Amino acid sequence: MSTPAETAVQAPTATIPHLFRRNAVEHRDHPALTADGRTWTWHEAAEAVHDLAAGFAELGLQAGQTVVLMMSNSAEQWLADVAVTHLGAVPIAVHPALNSGEVRDVTKHSRAHIAVLSNAHHVRRWSAALREPDSLSHVIVVDHDAIPEEDDRFLTWRTLRDRGAHHLRRDPSIVDRHAANVTPDAAATVLYSPDAIGVQRAVVLTHRNVLAAASARQRVTCVPPHTSTLCYLPMAHISERAGNLYSAIHDVTHVHFCNGITQAIRQLPAVRPHTFFGVPRMWEKLAAIARALPAAHNAAEKQDVLSGLGLDGTAWGASGAAPIGRDVLDLFAGLGFHIFETWGSTETSGWAATNRPGAVRFGTVGKSLPDVEIRTDEDGEVLVRGPLVCAGHLQEDGLIRVATDADGWLRTGDVGSVEDGYLTVTDRKSELIVSSHGESVAPSVVEHALRAHPLIGHALAFGEGRPHVVALLVLDEDAAPEWARAHGISETGLAELARHPDVVAEVDRAVESANAALGQSGQVLAHRLLDRQWGAEGGELSPALKLRRRVIHDKYAHTLEALYD
Repeated sequence: MSTPAETAVQAPTATIPHLFRRNAVEHRDHPALTADGRTWTWHEAAEAVHDLAAGFAELGLQAGQTVVLMMSNSAEQWLADVAVTHLGAVPIAVHPALNSGEVRDVTKHSRAHIAVLSNAHHVRRWSAALREPDSLSHVIVVDHDAIPEEDDRFLTWRTLRDRGAHHLRRDPSIVDRHAANVTPDAAATVLYSPDAIGVQRAVVLTHRNVLAAASARQRVTCVPPHTSTLCYLPMAHISERAGNLYSAIHDVTHVHFCNGITQAIRQLPAVRPHTFFGVPRMWEKLAAIARALPAAHNAAEKQDVLSGLGLDGTAWGASGAAPIGRDVLDLFAGLGFHIFETWGSTETSGWAATNRPGAVRFGTVGKSLPDVEIRTDEDGEVLVRGPLVCAGHLQEDGLIRVATDADGWLRTGDVGSVEDGYLTVTDRKSELIVSSHGESVAPSVVEHALRAHPLIGHALAFGEGRPHVVALLVLDEDAAPEWARAHGISETGLAELARHPDVVAEVDRAVESANAALGQSGQVLAHRLLDRQWGAEGGELSPALKLRRRVIHDKYAHTLEALYD
């Protein structure tokens, strides 16, 4: 069996097709992907990738052209993504919840030639894009029943593979020839990453970027080959791509697929991943489950709790994308399980800093990865330099605007400090609330204090230019119905619960408790409990479940204004 050192590569000279071919040859019969009860070995995955790549070539896809993937988390999405890179073309994974207008904008901006979709729900979202002049030449759909009869641009996933297999019989080396021409500085993906105020950034990551990041992560995590991981976030999220696409190929790991946090919690005990990345919301959900179990007093009981969660085999558990609460970190540390806080962005190909075994400092996001430099400027903004920093941002004219300064430093927009090499991130520079009194408030600190109560699933703190902070609150879709049943409330619908006097009173007490833990400037002096959920579908949350503040500010402008009356 290979060791981590034997699977490590020199990222400056490698490409995704190069490493994928290595895996298909050297790890041929080891499992690569598992989804919906089926497992693909690396050899079987390579056969599928070659069929798909040849099929794309048959459709006219050329190096440098773009393919947009709107797909459910699945082996098909993973295989399509890798297949596109074998031709030197550029896969663009977008969140399945994008609306038709956003789909049209991404398609137009990226000059996409082909789209790959999962089902009829996704097809409907493409109606506006398909009406645009000079729109897509072909649309591939996994679900053959979702193909519109009147549009000859559509073909099924099965048809694409069959056409590719036929093409390979005529020209067996076509995919290998294209793959050999892919260079480390070619684009490996473009990710449309919404910032906190909802503005999309088209981030261009090269093969060199994503594999430098994978190599650096592997030198820290020392992940053995053939160990399992769980993919549950959309592939439009850089953390999921970094861990379960690029690192999976680099480290030769076995990726299991499911969709969303709820499914992931159910799948964890079956998969028992060796490494597991969780957004803070995932760890909060797991912590709530652990708290509901009998207290663990000795090593065996603690191991039983971790086993029940599916984390007893996890050597590396990480959190990122947003701040995680100290109470959650302490709970798992008490079970003998360390959650390593990480930090990074789409522009840094995933995380660029992390805590690590034997070098954990609570309240920080750890030290920089190998070959990565991190410092702060005179205003406290965090700067990053290294081979994992993106090539730049794709512009309307098709050119790439470099994201770094003349010395190679990327301005991240985060505010923080570095002490003894450990990075502490306070908040997003653009998100800091400055009150009418001139006091600065980090909204994430306020929001975490509010979410400490299990009833509250999401919270948004607001107060820019105002005399004090107010908040919008949303009930937790899982915890709220359980709390209601435990307190003798028959209604379990979130809209009804948000209006129930007992729930309202409990939320009021939660706000009082949060205020007791906050400084004077962060006190929430008014709040509103909303009767609807927030999610990516409604635009309030990003694929990483982070708040899209401008969207929420605009959508609830009247509600926020009323809180100051």
